[in-house]
Amino acid sequence: MFFPSASIWGATIRDDEPDSSYLALAASPEYAPVGTFVNSWGYTGCATLIAPDWVLTAAHMLTAASSGTFTIDGTSYTSTQLIRNPGWNSSNPFGGYDFGLVHLSSPVVGITPATLYTGSSDVGQIGTFVGYGFTGTGLTGWTTLDGQKRAFQNVIDGNFGNPSLVLGSDFDSPHTTAYNTFGDATPLTLEGCVAPGDSGGGVFITIDSQTYLEGVISFVAATDGNANASYGDASGFGRASAFVPWITNEMVPEPSASTLLIGAGLVMLLGRCRRK
Repeated sequence: MFFPSASIWGATIRDDEPDSSYLALAASPEYAPVGTFVNSWGYTGCATLIAPDWVLTAAHMLTAASSGTFTIDGTSYTSTQLIRNPGWNSSNPFGGYDFGLVHLSSPVVGITPATLYTGSSDVGQIGTFVGYGFTGTGLTGWTTLDGQKRAFQNVIDGNFGNPSLVLGSDFDSPHTTAYNTFGDATPLTLEGCVAPGDSGGGVFITIDSQTYLEGVISFVAATDGNANASYGDASGFGRASAFVPWITNEMVPEPSASTLLIGAGLVMLLGRCRRK
């Protein structure tokens, strides 16, 4: 049985692989849309650019927040609107709905937004998890926060009782199969686990040479009751494909008062033209 972390949150990495490999993976152009997000009371996590002026993050990043700042490629953008999915329940992280949207005060330039995955072939794919959280190894768990962007890879082969909304991957050890919970016990070369500070980060998959944003990092869970992102712990994330309708609906701008007035003026003008 898995237990989520008490506070839902770089990444922890294999102890026998160089950290430089994880840093290099995160620097790949397809993961450029992931940046940091700091809410109004100082909680730091991540978010992914999905439109020039919109980012996708975790709903729990927006709890009790009145604003936030998204930083990407050295430039910071303030928020004008925070939207949490109404289904999010902080007392049940395995229930899903940990999705939040942030509208930015100005469009991000120079970064191509991520493409949301809308299919259903994500289970069994290799997922690339990208974030700026704490790091450490599978032996130590998370120990250090250095502000660097890391990425790890894992087979998407686990769930927490609600697979239509939430999926996950366990952190297999290269030294023993004792910690395996999901799928094959052999770890990938750059296997890892999410850690505090990765909340809201992106989970990406590549299908037919196209990279998609497949999920939003939500929590780390453990069977031993100590969710410190060590070997055997699991990374949990929400499936973006299940929330594309909600995301696209929320991103449609409401008509402004000036737009409504202009529209009314056009109706009046057309009416006069018809009378003439």
